[in-house]
Amino acid sequence: MIRDALVVGINSYIYSSKANQLEAPANDAELIAQRLEEQGFWHVRRLPLALTKSGKSKVNSKKNLTLRELKTAIEDLFYPQTKRNKPDAALLYFSGHGLRDPGRRRSEGFLAASDVNPEDERWGISLRWLRELLQDSPIPTQIIWLDCCHAGELLEFDEGNPGGQGQTARDRCFIAASQDHEFAYGA
Repeated sequence: MIRDALVVGINSYIYSSKANQLEAPANDAELIAQRLEEQGFWHVRRLPLALTKSGKSKVNSKKNLTLRELKTAIEDLFYPQTKRNKPDAALLYFSGHGLRDPGRRRSEGFLAASDVNPEDERWGISLRWLRELLQDSPIPTQIIWLDCCHAGELLEFDEGNPGGQGQTARDRCFIAASQDHEFAYGA
């Protein structure tokens, strides 16, 4: 069984004041990555990436992660370019800022990369976009673990458990640190 994971921990945000910088996400993400490797995940990708002196990968607590880098990495995880060695299971762990655009008609949740700026309408990775990607993904087992504010926004869709819909039956597990209208706090 091939199991891939993308583990993201973003501490650094360009648009934020110093008060909005985070301290825990990179460390939390690194601990999750280590645990997944211990449990037999074949490939664990970390972002933002740092290399130790011994050449091992780790989550970088000081490096920025752009919206383009984050979106590409998520797409690569759930919609791999190659049919060969397609994973049987894919896990996305995200720890960082979650944002919510209240909108006039309907609110929308976002995963914030380092370079987002809500004042310029650059909110981040739309959770609606992520839901659509998961629906189209050929990966049969999908695990999404969001450790951020407004993470429950991902659960606000009818296709959350598609079972045997379409060509491929899928299993999905969603873990959210907060409801769609709630903030998440570090311990």
